[in-house]
Amino acid sequence: MFTLGQYIYIYYLSKYPFLPYPIQNSTTVAVRSYFQKINNNFPDKCSQSGIVLNRGAQSWAQQRSADLFFWTNLSSCFPIIIMTYILGIYTPKLGRRFVLIIPIIGAACQLAIWLAIIYFHLPEYWWYIAAFIVGLSGSDNIRNFVLNLFITDNTGEHERSSHFVVFGAMSMIVSAVGTFIIGYYIAWNGFTDLYWIALILQLVSIFVVIFCLKPDKHHYKSLLSDSNTLLNSTDIQISKLHYISCLDFFKLLGFKTHSRKKSISLLLILAAYASYSFICTTFIVILLYLLNAPFCWTSKHIGNYSAVALISFGTFSVLGMKILTKIGACDIVICIISHIFFCLASFWLAFAQYDWQMYIGLILTSFSGYQNLLTLSMISKWLEPHERTNVFTLVTEINTIMKVVGYCFFNWVYARTVVNYKNFTFLLASFLSMIPLMLNIILWFVSRKMPNEDNDRCEELDLTSTDISVSGGWTTQIPVTNSILIPQQLSNLSRTNSLSSNDYEMKNIDHTDTL
Repeated sequence: MFTLGQYIYIYYLSKYPFLPYPIQNSTTVAVRSYFQKINNNFPDKCSQSGIVLNRGAQSWAQQRSADLFFWTNLSSCFPIIIMTYILGIYTPKLGRRFVLIIPIIGAACQLAIWLAIIYFHLPEYWWYIAAFIVGLSGSDNIRNFVLNLFITDNTGEHERSSHFVVFGAMSMIVSAVGTFIIGYYIAWNGFTDLYWIALILQLVSIFVVIFCLKPDKHHYKSLLSDSNTLLNSTDIQISKLHYISCLDFFKLLGFKTHSRKKSISLLLILAAYASYSFICTTFIVILLYLLNAPFCWTSKHIGNYSAVALISFGTFSVLGMKILTKIGACDIVICIISHIFFCLASFWLAFAQYDWQMYIGLILTSFSGYQNLLTLSMISKWLEPHERTNVFTLVTEINTIMKVVGYCFFNWVYARTVVNYKNFTFLLASFLSMIPLMLNIILWFVSRKMPNEDNDRCEELDLTSTDISVSGGWTTQIPVTNSILIPQQLSNLSRTNSLSSNDYEMKNIDHTDTL
């Protein structure tokens, strides 16, 4: 999928002599522009890469590519937001396997349209149609959401984090090998075969989901069987959950439902995660940034860089987490450190001019993603088991909205600043990273300085009386790379119950004492 940017940029470069569209110049300066200085300083680098140094062609292709990405993201943003909410809400009713198949079918349709565009030279609006269709399927957000549920419910609380880390690292290694091979394959035989292979793999994935993943009925049957065995001697019954509405999401975060400290902490975590998700979309333009002068990278360079990036992320992020937890840093402090590294990494990339500088920047970037890795784990420790699925859906919806808005915004910014200030997008990201940094600092003060409020007796009894660990015999599914959960310190209000289900909750039965 990541090769699409390369294909579109090369396509526009080849069209430039025939369709010389005027270059949008929304940032005029009196002196020579930054873009011109870089081009003049590095002509040999682009020539060695086999790229004809034509500033007009490069500028036009960069702008046209960024504009195309802007409109494709805009075409998919509204259906993605709506379908993420609908599919997230009705996952228990529709079944996880069925919901997981929907985005796979959407991706297969998108690839089929891409191939039709390439073979039959269809107009540009077909790119928008493909994006709209994949948006209707929920895209990667729904797939990641469902896989998170499989992993969360199929592992015990104490082993869950280690499974996320191990399989996440494995996923990164597999992706690294794939991107490395793809980079050389593009240089050898182009793009079309890769899209055919991707289409076939999507179809194979449908059969894997149908025949390899256990259905929800098996999950709930096993869960009820194990729960009844443990709860026969207690006065606890299992009752059906009602399907929630949109307002129920926000009731879970309200001050009436939880203590003031817990509600403020949850809101700060979600706000920090939302702002971070938006800012991270800055890197949507990294491919065009590397295809442009002074780098002028080929598919081989991009494949090598992507492979090293994935390996470094998988290695240094886990290593950094182990070091930080070893010295006693809590999850909030880890997120604060992460945002500092994000600010430094964005600033470094903005002024990088040599290949080695881009690779050094990977070290800084490797320590900048802990907000994404820790958010679900942080939130789950504050919530009741029956609340987790609902809030996980809310987190997925927030991530979806921030991503689609960010993709549109930063592609739009890059298209209008690439001529004179091509590094402006990363400088903007460095500045915006102060927002989640400040939110996490406030969260730290809230967690340390705000006194714990005593909950009502019912909540206190609930925290102690349902401290149950249910372990099923399910096998853990391979998670998505960006869904790794890291161990963290438990707060005073955290539950240790590892019973996590979509459709069932534990309720106390009132009874009277007899003397």
